[in-house]
Amino acid sequence: MRIVAGKFRGRNLVKSDHLKLRPTTDKNREALFNILTSGKLAKDFGFEIAGAQVLDMCCGTGAVGFEALSRGAQSVTFVDLNRAHLEVVKKNSVLLGVENSCEILSLDAKKLSENKKSFDLVFVDPPYAEDYKEIVKNLLTKNWINEKSLVVIESQTTKEDLNFDGLKLLDSRSYGSTSFWFFCI
Repeated sequence: MRIVAGKFRGRNLVKSDHLKLRPTTDKNREALFNILTSGKLAKDFGFEIAGAQVLDMCCGTGAVGFEALSRGAQSVTFVDLNRAHLEVVKKNSVLLGVENSCEILSLDAKKLSENKKSFDLVFVDPPYAEDYKEIVKNLLTKNWINEKSLVVIESQTTKEDLNFDGLKLLDSRSYGSTSFWFFCI
């Protein structure tokens, strides 16, 4: 795994072969950030990665959050319940020298406490078997998502649309067995 673009372009991240992870592939991260930075969605929603506050929920290795930092995000909050995943995130933050731009939290995405921080981009990528609706409901009710947040959910590609009470679907894109869903309040 490597950073695709930005100031850390081409830098390899810590290998996590021993962990049971499904990191967002380099190719899919490139497609995602192309949509976020230059696609119609970015223009219509008014999203800019430069200076953004990012939440990488169920972060795994943190590849999406580190890609965001590489492309100019101001900070990333990485959340995962698995401490081994968070150790990889910590090692990657040190490797890239961005520890001061990262907050690393060991939390259950379905049992979050009230949040006081505002996020411009909320990226949610739980294991495909997890209950997405419960995670999104908790993010909404505990104020991790607000009216200015662009919410991106990565899921396994299916024939069904993802729908969540309280979120409006803006767009969806599929890349092989992976889909990205873009929402706002």
